[in-house]
Amino acid sequence: MAIDPKFIEELKNKNDIVDVVSRYCSLQPRGGSFWACCPLPGHSERTASFHVNQYGQFYKCFGCGRGGDAITFVMEMESLNYVEAVKLLAEKVNMTLPESFKEERRTSEDYRKKEILLSILRDSARFYVANLRSGRAEAHEAYIKKRGLEKETVTAFGIGASLDYNALPEYLKSKGYSYEDMVEAGVVSAREYDGRTEYSDFEAKRLIFPIISAMGDVIAFGGRVLEKTDFGKYKNTKETSLFVKNKTLYNINQIKKQKAAGPIKEIIMVEGYMDTISLFSAGFRNVVASMGTSLTKEQARLLKRYTENVLICYDGDFAGQAANIRGLEILKAEGLNVKVVSLPDGMDPDDVIRNMGAEGYRKCLDEAMPLIDFKLKIVKDKFFDGSAEGRRRYVAEAIKVISSSPSEAEREELLRNVSRETGITYQSLMRDMEKSPESRENAQEPIRQKTANRIVQAERFVLARALWSSKRPLKDVRSLDGLKFSDGYRVEIASYVRDLLSGGIEIKPSLLYDYMADDGREEAEEVLNLLETPVITEDTDDRFFDDCVRLIKTNALEEKLKELKARADEETDAATRAEVTREIAGTMAEIRKLQK
Repeated sequence: MAIDPKFIEELKNKNDIVDVVSRYCSLQPRGGSFWACCPLPGHSERTASFHVNQYGQFYKCFGCGRGGDAITFVMEMESLNYVEAVKLLAEKVNMTLPESFKEERRTSEDYRKKEILLSILRDSARFYVANLRSGRAEAHEAYIKKRGLEKETVTAFGIGASLDYNALPEYLKSKGYSYEDMVEAGVVSAREYDGRTEYSDFEAKRLIFPIISAMGDVIAFGGRVLEKTDFGKYKNTKETSLFVKNKTLYNINQIKKQKAAGPIKEIIMVEGYMDTISLFSAGFRNVVASMGTSLTKEQARLLKRYTENVLICYDGDFAGQAANIRGLEILKAEGLNVKVVSLPDGMDPDDVIRNMGAEGYRKCLDEAMPLIDFKLKIVKDKFFDGSAEGRRRYVAEAIKVISSSPSEAEREELLRNVSRETGITYQSLMRDMEKSPESRENAQEPIRQKTANRIVQAERFVLARALWSSKRPLKDVRSLDGLKFSDGYRVEIASYVRDLLSGGIEIKPSLLYDYMADDGREEAEEVLNLLETPVITEDTDDRFFDDCVRLIKTNALEEKLKELKARADEETDAATRAEVTREIAGTMAEIRKLQK
């Protein structure tokens, strides 16, 4: 939902970020900036790592990694969405939201449609809860009793009941909703029968679990059949504009409430609704369900908003599913600390709670293994059967796993464990690992990573220096022209800065947050953080800036050179190959010129 950029700029001018943050914590001036122990929900610390940049009008915590402007700070502290935070800040300084914004809220088709769908889902949830309490849901009540769920737990999760196929669509129709909107919301299904369209409850005759977003909105439903069937016990309503399965975590709304109350040490991730509810009722409130075992980058990023530590606790046969291991690697790649909880074979978390109690489950959590140890356990269980062939296969696969560790100390410890298990000397295992393709690949990775990091830092520095140009102008505003940035978000930032520079418009760094979409704000933070580096803030020459520009240009030419050489190797036409060869020579000449 768009808000007039001029209004946002005026709002930020009247809400200096130092004043806004000072309402929540005590800021201490240091070196032209302000510092404090991080006040953001979910992070507690004794050493001040929370930094506020008054010139740039943004904040950054170097402990938990979060950052933003005055609006995002209020969103974090008050658990508000963007519009709500804007309204709150506007009220603080007696600003009235522009009429154009109010009119847009009333007339925007997207906004209107979203409100209708949310209203249908909300009314459906209330309808299901009323069914469960009506005295007519005997089978549903019997199932709840069988699973040992207390009334408070049922209420906390908004569990309800669908009694038949027709009551829900008839009820929603009586509330004034169209069948088309009911189908779009996912709660009603339509089918053509004998020349007419029939509408029925998508979750007919099931126990109902509302799926609630972090904002507290019902966005979908899960339903469990109560009779024996040949198909799956659980069924989710279809994906909609509100509900995308791989971006959703069940019970994330409760996690958000916990975060507002204090830090969350770790989050337990399970597979299903009943696992979540069972653990929650047993006192493990820090639990979510993954909506299936294939984890995604979006879910990883959602988790990271609340904690850096995740305990994966799936069914006892989880280890045999290779797709699940790939999912855990996704979590790790997003910077989460992942441990895997091993459960007794054939048991899921709900079984453990019912058979072994909360203490038995806590013991399983305490024995959770780091991801690399878990992968080695899988390899051992699969191959190490006591035979000579099994031992050799185990060693070969274990070396592949251990080679992936970036820690030399961890690799040594794990190799020694394999040595003790197999009777093969540590020295022999080390030699085999050093000769393995995985180790050779990993040995080159730091070199590639170092080069890539140099390019990334150079690109970020150039952009940060350009953002600083309102305070200390660049020698040549054309410096950014023709630069090829290696990341799409940095391309966007460069475009933003170029437009402002070419238009003679004053650059205000904090407005970069509003220009960038949500996914791009993390890169915006990295660029803005460099505004504190001495070579930018001190009135020195721009030699470092020129060096960075030269490095970026050289890198682009070297990438071009690789492509040209590959084309030349593959080209069979002599004339075309000669043309490519001339282009190679010209590119090499450009590189030499830059390196002088």
